[in-house]
Amino acid sequence: WRRFTEGYLDNPSDTLIDKTRKIHDNYICDFTFDDGRLENISLIDKKNLIRNKLQVIQQFEQTGTHANRYDVTILVNGLPLVQVELKKRGVAIREAFNQIHRYSKESFNSENSLFKFLQVFVISNGTDTRYFANTTKRDKNSFDFTMNWARSDNTLIKDLRDFTATFFQKHTLLNILFNYSVFDTSDTLLIMRPYQIAATERILWKINSAFQSKKWSSTDGGGF
Repeated sequence: WRRFTEGYLDNPSDTLIDKTRKIHDNYICDFTFDDGRLENISLIDKKNLIRNKLQVIQQFEQTGTHANRYDVTILVNGLPLVQVELKKRGVAIREAFNQIHRYSKESFNSENSLFKFLQVFVISNGTDTRYFANTTKRDKNSFDFTMNWARSDNTLIKDLRDFTATFFQKHTLLNILFNYSVFDTSDTLLIMRPYQIAATERILWKINSAFQSKKWSSTDGGGF
């Protein structure tokens, strides 16, 4: 376990970019056990998303030079991939954004911190809820990169309860993390906006429908 952790999962030299690359590109590790067995260890099951396990922890305390307590953390297969910071109703949502920014500078990216795996941040004051990607390439201090969630007709979902009921559904969240986000060639993590996700799903539905129609037609004609 120590060899796996220090050599792959949490290599001391890993940066936030290295961790993000492991989630998107290098999520399968060829690992040699002490008895000589060579096996593939997958951090994420991307072929069958529903097999990934989600857990929620509250008020996790980070100790050390900069001690912080995080509101809500969502783990995927034990790795912290989503961080939620909440403020009371009436408090400006920007306060939650500023807190995330402070955590990023003080503790998320500290040495041997698994919070370098974080992919998505969610912030809310109850009446306004937003999400945004964890990336080093853009100015994290720019509130302009935060996004509201929305229904397929582009109606915004701002209330925390409504947001939670949709965005945090297991299938939806896993798709956002692994299918609707892109780690591009400039090492920037990009997450689709709701209208982009809706458009992508419509295209995929049309492709699948056309494929099924062709398959049925070929079957009826004896082609398969």
